[in-house]
Amino acid sequence: MKLIGKPNPTEAFGWPGIEARGTHGGNDGVRTAYAASSRVWFTFWSGIITEVYYPTVDRPQLRDLQYLITDGQSFFHDEKRDLESKLERLSDHVLGYRCTNSDPAGRYSIVKEIIADPHLACVLQQTVKDTPSSTTTLGVDFVDIPILSAQQAPIHFTFFWTADDRWEGHDYTVSVK
Repeated sequence: MKLIGKPNPTEAFGWPGIEARGTHGGNDGVRTAYAASSRVWFTFWSGIITEVYYPTVDRPQLRDLQYLITDGQSFFHDEKRDLESKLERLSDHVLGYRCTNSDPAGRYSIVKEIIADPHLACVLQQTVKDTPSSTTTLGVDFVDIPILSAQQAPIHFTFFWTADDRWEGHDYTVSVK
């Protein structure tokens, strides 16, 4: 290669980049869809999806799918490093996981349900941010959910009563204007 002081339009900025690295080898789990047609596999470790394999199990297409959480002032959390993780199977008959990643200080938790779609080449992850409620002297529970001033979409929520280990059984929506 001869350097002549002009940018090379065939090479990306920063080429060649860093070397590709594998993820953590001691995974907590590996899953696929329960269908012979599914060619998607994923691995899980420390509360996050670590790799997604497609179209074959020797080709990772994604590494470390996780959330970065901050209040913008006092903390910044990397989901796999800073949160406490609990992993469980969705059921005995479903090839998927439920993972609860909790802030050690008790400010929030993130609940994710993850499965591979049996009909499409994709991994589906449903995520819920769980905010604990506070009880007033009147015995009324409330939740202070910080929202951005630019918030336009409604907020959908329900309650889980930890003392009774049960869901409210009703979904609520608050419009933000």
